[in-house]
Amino acid sequence: MKEELDFPAKRVNREIKRFWKDKIVDIKEIKKGIYLLENENDTLGFLYVGRVNSCRQGGCSIDGNQEELPFEYFDYFLIIDKDIQLKKVKIFNYQATHGHEVMSSGWLRQFRGYNGKEELKYGRDIEAISGATISAKALNDDVKYTLNQLQKILISN
Repeated sequence: MKEELDFPAKRVNREIKRFWKDKIVDIKEIKKGIYLLENENDTLGFLYVGRVNSCRQGGCSIDGNQEELPFEYFDYFLIIDKDIQLKKVKIFNYQATHGHEVMSSGWLRQFRGYNGKEELKYGRDIEAISGATISAKALNDDVKYTLNQLQKILISN
């Protein structure tokens, strides 16, 4: 059984300081895994902390005989500005046995500026990675879904 997702406070705080250097940033959870980043009641942005299931140990096909096998996974966070523009993607706990290339900061930089409104197609908008196809596609889909959900949450409030 896989471990619970831990909030990576040190890593999150280090990245937040890079974007909002002299500001004290309060982090308040607004929905499971989604946090408001604010300073003296001024919204600075948002943080998402999540887990991506990338594959199952022993194979990627899902059939009835493999239901008990655990998914391989990785944990990551997104820092998003108040205009819902992605500022940073950071993978902080990579448990999958293959595809570590997806952790490259150069590759992750491709997501910067994405807002969830337009299409984000792996292999066209996001460069494909040989040897990390499953992890890269899974991250691409999760980023797209998460920013879309954040847009819906903000519209409904």
